[in-house]
Amino acid sequence: MKRTVAFILALVMAVTVAVSPVSAEEKSTATETSKAMTVEEYRNMLTDGYPAITTDQYLKIAGFLTTIHRIFTGQILKPKEHFNVVVDSFVQEISDYALERTGFDMVKVLHRLPDINKPAEFVVNTFNLDTTQMRNEFFVARDEARESGDDTKANLLHFLGVYMSIIEVCEIYAEPVDENGEVYRIMMRFTYKDGTQEETSPGIHINTVTGECTNVDDSGMCGIGFNFNIAEMTMYATVGCWMRNFGFCLFYDIAAGSMPWFFNYNTRRFKFDYDGKEWMIQAWKGNYIITNGAEVGIYNREAEKIGTFYNSVTDEEMLEMSMQVWADDELLVDKPLQKHWWINGFRLNGRMYFPSTLTLKFSIVMPDEEMLRAFCESIDNHYRKDVSYTVDGLTVNVTW
Repeated sequence: MKRTVAFILALVMAVTVAVSPVSAEEKSTATETSKAMTVEEYRNMLTDGYPAITTDQYLKIAGFLTTIHRIFTGQILKPKEHFNVVVDSFVQEISDYALERTGFDMVKVLHRLPDINKPAEFVVNTFNLDTTQMRNEFFVARDEARESGDDTKANLLHFLGVYMSIIEVCEIYAEPVDENGEVYRIMMRFTYKDGTQEETSPGIHINTVTGECTNVDDSGMCGIGFNFNIAEMTMYATVGCWMRNFGFCLFYDIAAGSMPWFFNYNTRRFKFDYDGKEWMIQAWKGNYIITNGAEVGIYNREAEKIGTFYNSVTDEEMLEMSMQVWADDELLVDKPLQKHWWINGFRLNGRMYFPSTLTLKFSIVMPDEEMLRAFCESIDNHYRKDVSYTVDGLTVNVTW
């Protein structure tokens, strides 16, 4: 990585010098100065990181993708329209707070969302559909699916009913849910093409004291499997997140590695046998979209299995874990001791750090001496030799 960056920087300097209208002596001086500045800047970048993507940069990328989409759908000659989103003062205040801490303007992005109604309008106009009747039919099917326990199907039918109704305005606001006014529920009010209004909650509850943004259950905000702490600007997975059903295998890391503009992390796998099963404790640290963070997951499978797939551990097999992520002497993520199968934290703070410059410290409380010994031996035998640990009773404290 460092050699690649150095080569690119050297190439840029060479091209710059070649096209500059200066004398040979000036070229030599300029080259020496550029090299010195480049090395210094690179060292600073390793230590201090580099700015995360800004709101305007994000909007430029989104605008480019929207333009490509408009070209292929024949919309390029029509005026560009944005989805009509209105937020209340509570939501605006949260956005302003996040903007001050991270440099990312959530409300500005919402106001620049492209009009998502076009495909729905095309279908409705082409087949002369009654949006009111169609919405009612979708919602009846939704209620039937929910009664049968199929929440995934119910959520999909609800989305289709809302989307095919042609949304004219989406108002996002907060309402208190407790007498003290400490917890607020985010609400969305849709005004449809037929004039009908509907209020719904996307599944976000905000505690103004702790800063926690959660759902009413363990499914995470909006059912995505993650909660968010506004005070810490940190996203983290719930124990019951949907990803738990998919375990882990080598393909997941390969897939993430194919998208370095979204995921850029290092990982270490520690495999060992315990209690008649093959276990894997895997750690990650690095960049996740516009955040810095880390993960520690616990997985196992039946003995002598072929392949790289491991199951997420059961509730009975979960262990107490804690985790910290450091960038030099700055504490980015601090997750206290808790029983989990996949402890993690991803911090928004306006700067990105190279994975190799981050330090991950985590602890795991083992159930007995046998598992403690097996895990420690897997660290000792790891070919990288860049992970250290200490033992305190049944607790392993790992530094990477």
